Amino acid sequence: MKIILTTGTALGAAAIACTAVAQQAPKPKIEAVYWLSAETTSGMATGQPNGVEKNLTLQLGSSRSQPAPSAAHLPPQALKAGDRLPLITPKGVAEKPDAPTDFRPGMGDGPKGRIELYWGCGEAAPAGQPFVVDLSKIRPGGPSPFGAVPQVNAMTSPSQGRHATYGEWPNGRKGTRVPRDASLAGAHVVQGNYAPEMRFTIGNGADFLGPLTPKHSAQSSGAVLVSWPALANARGTILTVVAAREDGTTVMWSSSAVRMPGMSLPDYLAEGEAARLVQQRILLAPQTTQCAVPAAVAKASESAMLMMTTYGAEANYGSPKDAPQGWAVKLRTKATHMSMLGVDIAAMMRGDADDADSPDPAPEEEARPKKKRGLLRGVIGGALGIPG
Repeated sequence: MKIILTTGTALGAAAIACTAVAQQAPKPKIEAVYWLSAETTSGMATGQPNGVEKNLTLQLGSSRSQPAPSAAHLPPQALKAGDRLPLITPKGVAEKPDAPTDFRPGMGDGPKGRIELYWGCGEAAPAGQPFVVDLSKIRPGGPSPFGAVPQVNAMTSPSQGRHATYGEWPNGRKGTRVPRDASLAGAHVVQGNYAPEMRFTIGNGADFLGPLTPKHSAQSSGAVLVSWPALANARGTILTVVAAREDGTTVMWSSSAVRMPGMSLPDYLAEGEAARLVQQRILLAPQTTQCAVPAAVAKASESAMLMMTTYGAEANYGSPKDAPQGWAVKLRTKATHMSMLGVDIAAMMRGDADDADSPDPAPEEEARPKKKRGLLRGVIGGALGIPG
């Protein structure tokens, strides 16, 4: 009996030891990372007043060195971009985007003029606004001319400078756009001679965002109410307006409740970062569907530009636990829009009357609206590359 107990105890101890070793087995080292950046663009940036485009950027970075790199993405048919998207390694040395600007004497005059910075939704700008920036007082290496602004963490995507081997699409062999009805949903495969094979499936909940379709409504106060349908899978939105006064002053506004230049936000935000910025009221919450641009901003110029960005859902995929080589895939999404604040661009380009919601001009003002429409048509046509 004693021998049996001793043997059983030994076997039990061995089993526990084996379990502990199995639990402590290291995960496979991540040898390659692959990012998909999916953008839905609407408005003037597409070249059509009411246009919608979808843009997809693919980036593969690997720790392996490969003198003759070759890789490709095999997408689902729903993407409608072909059976094979080549991930081309750029030639030459990548430029350093963060290189300091040369401000040595003789390089020309410094910036001049001023910026009036407004922020927050509302028909009237709160007391203490605008925050004025004198561009002539900006010094290289000095503090931000906008004062203390909240810190925003940008995402670091794969790049040629950060990886031993790098490939991307679009490139010289393919265009930058996918069809308007393209979808990422389905099975994806990434293959190459410098990265392990990656197989992952994207669900409908991680697809391209829908397009932003804001409407503009002039208020009696002079403010402009911007409203839009909520987007599925949105994580946060920011609106920005840029206008120029006749005296050369630049007027900037953002929907952030905290003072900051809205265009300083990065192109994409991680889901957790977007949630943090919503909590800090820098981004509008996903359920928000309207925001008033203050009268002081809306009246600054007849050609004020409205830009919107909605940050979308993020999806992550990875290699199986028993894979000999580790890999990780990240999908990030956003929707962007650009238009003229308070202007029905499509109607303006057709030469139609002002927005149907606007009251008819008084007889003595007939000449002025016609002049305004002509001016705006020229500005819009220039922005879209259409002759006046």
